[in-house]
Amino acid sequence: MNKIFIFFVLSSFLFGKSPIWNTSENIVLKKDEVYSGVIYEGHLEKPLFFRWTLYKNHGLVVYLNYDKFPYQFILYQDYQRETFKLLLFGKNVANSFSYLYLSFKDFDEKNNTASLWLGVSGDAQFFHKN
Repeated sequence: MNKIFIFFVLSSFLFGKSPIWNTSENIVLKKDEVYSGVIYEGHLEKPLFFRWTLYKNHGLVVYLNYDKFPYQFILYQDYQRETFKLLLFGKNVANSFSYLYLSFKDFDEKNNTASLWLGVSGDAQFFHKN
């Protein structure tokens, strides 16, 4: 049993791969400030925008709208609750997936701003709109 477990752990290190970031952005937003853009993959494009509305008990309430579908979630700065992961387009021609990651990094109470990180993996790309 121990040999099987050790083989599984070693194979996960050897064959596991980290995501390739097509987009990696550090973002600082004030309350209710909208960050918007478009996600592209091949010939497909889908709108994306998000904002945060409340910081309470060390949690950041975020509204995200992707492809006209609304999401609401709370992000914390601790491990396993700091990042929201969203499947973007499903399987593409190469049978791979693209994901959007939105992570909560810091909150500045003096300026009432939240620091976030946005990452896109897979074949998709994000272009920010002003």
